[in-house]
Amino acid sequence: MNALGHAINVANTLGRYLPDAPPQVVAACLLHAIPQWPMTGEPAHEFVEAQCGVEARLLLEALRAEHHAMALPSQRAVDGHLRLLRTMPWLAHSALSFKIVSLQYATAYSAQGRPDAAAAWKGRVAGGSQLPYLRQLRALAAELVPAVMADDFARLLDQCLPMTAATSR
Repeated sequence: MNALGHAINVANTLGRYLPDAPPQVVAACLLHAIPQWPMTGEPAHEFVEAQCGVEARLLLEALRAEHHAMALPSQRAVDGHLRLLRTMPWLAHSALSFKIVSLQYATAYSAQGRPDAAAAWKGRVAGGSQLPYLRQLRALAAELVPAVMADDFARLLDQCLPMTAATSR
């Protein structure tokens, strides 16, 4: 899928569960879904803040921090990001929107019988090393996001777990 399509899917997912999400949250999701983002330089952050607001900048930085924490997950990194999810408004909603879209891609590829479905899913979760984080996120989501969003994430995660088990043999 192209970057613009992915960004739109993430924003639509957020809007489906939270139709009153502030525009700054939608902007952060759209920007974060573009492959060139998140840019790390201060001029880029200042531009986002000037155009979309400080909340968009902070969300964009926190979404990037999740990628860093999950690149080489340690319990300390996972715990730190889970604390951030609990305390930063809209971060859990934004992060879960990304996860739901990714899991939807994986289940759709699998349903189509694409042989690369398991590999694509395994690649998304760094060879299974992100599974502990995803399971903790599932438990935390029940406290932070609308029940239907948390339930959909849990259902999609459960559908994708057998793909991970099949590729780790």
